[in-house]
Amino acid sequence: MANPLIRAAAWGLARLARYQPVQNGLRKLARAYQQEQTVTAVATATAHDIPEVTSLVPRMAPVQGGTRLNLLVPALSERHVFGGIATALQVFDALRPYFDEARIIVTDEATPEPRADAYYGHWPIVPMAGDAPPGNHIVPAGSRWAQTLAVHAQDYFLATAWWTAHNALALLDWQQSQHPGANQRRMLYLIQDYEPGFYPWSSRYLLAQATYAQPERTQAIINSHWLADYLAAQGHHFARSIVLQPQLNPALAAARARTTHFHKERIMLVYGRPGTERNAFSLLVAALRLWAHQYPQASQWRILSAGEDFAPIELGNGCLLHSVGKLGIDAYADLLARTAVGLSLMVSPHPSYPPLEMAAFGARVVTNGFANKDLSTVSPSLVTAQQRRRRVGSSTTCAWRKIRTGTRRSCCHSRRTLNPTPMAGCSRHGARRPMRRRWLAAPSCAMAARLSASASPCSSGPCAR
Repeated sequence: MANPLIRAAAWGLARLARYQPVQNGLRKLARAYQQEQTVTAVATATAHDIPEVTSLVPRMAPVQGGTRLNLLVPALSERHVFGGIATALQVFDALRPYFDEARIIVTDEATPEPRADAYYGHWPIVPMAGDAPPGNHIVPAGSRWAQTLAVHAQDYFLATAWWTAHNALALLDWQQSQHPGANQRRMLYLIQDYEPGFYPWSSRYLLAQATYAQPERTQAIINSHWLADYLAAQGHHFARSIVLQPQLNPALAAARARTTHFHKERIMLVYGRPGTERNAFSLLVAALRLWAHQYPQASQWRILSAGEDFAPIELGNGCLLHSVGKLGIDAYADLLARTAVGLSLMVSPHPSYPPLEMAAFGARVVTNGFANKDLSTVSPSLVTAQQRRRRVGSSTTCAWRKIRTGTRRSCCHSRRTLNPTPMAGCSRHGARRPMRRRWLAAPSCAMAARLSASASPCSSGPCAR
């Protein structure tokens, strides 16, 4: 038999529940509880998702204007267009004349803000759900939940990062399923770094690595012979591939062409990105502190960092590392022309643009090697230091001494194999020296015909690298 007190409480609650205000309150409590459970379930599910590979769900669209080249790029807003994205847009522009139309699919931005004076600056921005207009246009796909992308039989896809490659391959699978009689089309894949190395051994590491595992379906466009050789050493081979050599940004090349004499100042320019581990910012700062301690005249120099914004960092001996953040092309070119010594690290097989740009404007540059990469073979202005704090700091001190003496002799712990045709350099008095044409030249279209022809299988056999 139940306790009388419990029976009395139950009877009282039952009578209270008959009142409408009490019933309304209980319903509100129940709804709030259900909503909380739903939010918790969604949060638990999404915590284990990998948002980069959210599917681009295709829908059938009629062919309106012939063949169309689609660039899958993470971002298009002006603040994001530098380095790898800028190169991707240049490659895309070189390929456009070989297709009837072009479309840029922005995978990670919902509201891109393109630079107005870019070649794509006035292309219409069309929502995913909208009908694709004829002609060139941009489709933001950064917020693609419950939306589909119009794809037709004459679409070709150029991937630019590992997560865009996953979506490009899936779109090609769907395209093949809709047109089973057509030859299976290859994905154009611009590979600019060994992207599994962006992560620890993890899900993303495996997913990035998997994009190199379908060689027969991939036309690889590899940015630099160092990266191509590294990929081959890791066992990644492609039936068809083309190797690009790094080239100076066209605007920087134009600024350099206008400069007849470099007026160097006591400026050391650092490529500083604290938020990007492969640029080894902590090692860079440690090396600068060692240099400031070892070099008596260190306080006479300005140490500036371009790349990311951060608060000034005390280096000792009266030296501060000041960030100038991300500079516009004109301001960057002006700073390069006045910089005497550069320091730029990149823990990857990709050469990285900043050390090459600094050397192109006549600076002595300390950088690091990685696996098969050794930039000292490109120019006597580039010094490859061993990747230890003391060795980077010592190489930096050597660079200062060379500026003072004008010598090009190898010193300290640098590893140097000088090329008889230096990419860039400057004499003791700042006079310009010849530069390799392949670095100064604007992006070439020479490879475009080969790429456009090989986007689908051909009977002529694999293209030579």
